[in-house]
Amino acid sequence: MIHRLISSGVVKFGSFKLSSGLESPFYVDLRRVMGDPELFQWVVERYASTLSKLSFDVIVGIATGGIPYASTLGYLMKKPFGYVRIEAKEHGLRKRVEGVDVAGKRVVILDDVITTGGSVAAALNVVKSEGGVVVGVVAFLDREQCGARTVSSMGVEVYSVFKMRELLSQLKPHIDELQYELVVSYLQKWGC
Repeated sequence: MIHRLISSGVVKFGSFKLSSGLESPFYVDLRRVMGDPELFQWVVERYASTLSKLSFDVIVGIATGGIPYASTLGYLMKKPFGYVRIEAKEHGLRKRVEGVDVAGKRVVILDDVITTGGSVAAALNVVKSEGGVVVGVVAFLDREQCGARTVSSMGVEVYSVFKMRELLSQLKPHIDELQYELVVSYLQKWGC
């Protein structure tokens, strides 16, 4: 099933500008998983396995990549779920955490990919400001670019289904040697 991450366009190789400003020789777009129901099920099962290691009351996804996985996993695991907005709405209740009350609850923050940890750190601060106790962050992929270290410095552990080097090792039979070497060099230069 791992090869379908490439064939479905979830993992791409080339030159990509990241939100951090870095140029990367690979890009991981977990939104594309939703176009392949079997791959979606496979990804959700791996998330569920990782989540099963934690004791929590609520799952909160980060907009936008974490939302479909948080909602699916909340439903399957019979846990309340919601999401963190990037910005508060300018109307209505002006909430940053939508769909669930996190006050006094043990919260898992869920995202698709963690790179530098900026969006996860922002979500963590929002959940804490609304009274939630963050017991962990779960991401499908840790790009190994200091994001986990950033979040750990805030007192919260990151649990990832895959770290990039591990995923790359499993993808190696399905990519050419040059792509593999470019990613290895990039991780050596920009990784933690």
